[in-house]
Amino acid sequence: MLRGPSGHYAEFVRALASRCDGVFESIEVVGGARAAEFLASLGGASIGGAPMGGAVSVRAEPLPRGPAAELRAMRASLGAGRQTLVLTAGASHAILGETAAFLDADALDRLAFFVHWPLQSPRARLALALAVRVRGRALFLAPTRGVRDALVEANCAHVVQVAYPATRAANCRLGAPFRHLLMAGAARINKGLDVVAELAEMLARDGRDVPLLVQVSPKHVLRSGASRHGSREDAVVARLLGANYRGLVADAKAPDRAEYAARFEGALVLAPYERAKFASGVSGVVLDALLHGAPVVATSGTWAGDVVERFDAGVVMRDRTAKQLHSAVETVLSRWSRYAKNAAKASDALAVEHDPRALARILAAHGA
Repeated sequence: MLRGPSGHYAEFVRALASRCDGVFESIEVVGGARAAEFLASLGGASIGGAPMGGAVSVRAEPLPRGPAAELRAMRASLGAGRQTLVLTAGASHAILGETAAFLDADALDRLAFFVHWPLQSPRARLALALAVRVRGRALFLAPTRGVRDALVEANCAHVVQVAYPATRAANCRLGAPFRHLLMAGAARINKGLDVVAELAEMLARDGRDVPLLVQVSPKHVLRSGASRHGSREDAVVARLLGANYRGLVADAKAPDRAEYAARFEGALVLAPYERAKFASGVSGVVLDALLHGAPVVATSGTWAGDVVERFDAGVVMRDRTAKQLHSAVETVLSRWSRYAKNAAKASDALAVEHDPRALARILAAHGA
């Protein structure tokens, strides 16, 4: 899933590398075909390995070519005696781990999975049930209670809940005056793109001009490196642009790291995510927003809604409708200083809670 220098998986690695000095000597990243671009994005990097400020050396290489690439990469890492972390783990990776360590079950003591979402589908349950040795010896890392509970219910023996590793930009400005509404991240309907498109129509009808920045770059990346939306997203993006809202800025390109962080300054972040999809999963966008002091409008019953409510750093919507979103925006804008102040407090608290060093130490302890 790590296909290049941008996105939350790249940030995951950067965050871990920036805080694991004294715990690990180096990190080797095995990712998509653009792994070298990721390494270069660390700054002053070379393919052979690169220091990242005060962090450890980071090396990157693409997955092996041909079939069973992930299996071969996992087998090579475990066979070399390395502590091995599968960053975007699904239940199928448990089967891969079972196969990779077929001749050396002790290698599973060095294997860890970071599981982003609850593994509860029938297919996932079956895969975990079949991976008997992996469930008994590998480490399963869960960023939320919902993910942890699902793994415990699947009889995984070593489950640890740890905050998703993240850092904030060193130069982020907390408590900034309002600048724009922001929908960050790739354009996805389950993140409320359709609700934001309807909001743009409402604002246009009302003759408003409050700035609204929406990233309309697609999530899906093809093997060729090209990107594409799903057909549903295409239609909603067209609806958004067709609203002819004069305050709209639609960005078709994913921003680089510095620009991404800068967009949160003075932003009110719109996160009307689907409740069923995002109930137990960490939202990287909302975490980044609060780390950079941006108030958020989120959906109740989601991880994002819970963290916003915890700090009173925005408004939590009970209903995912454009009308509710419009009302929430008006509420935050009318009390901007209050919500910006609370978001700044959230930033300080979350920077401590999501310190990547906690994850590094857990990984090291498991592999000891």
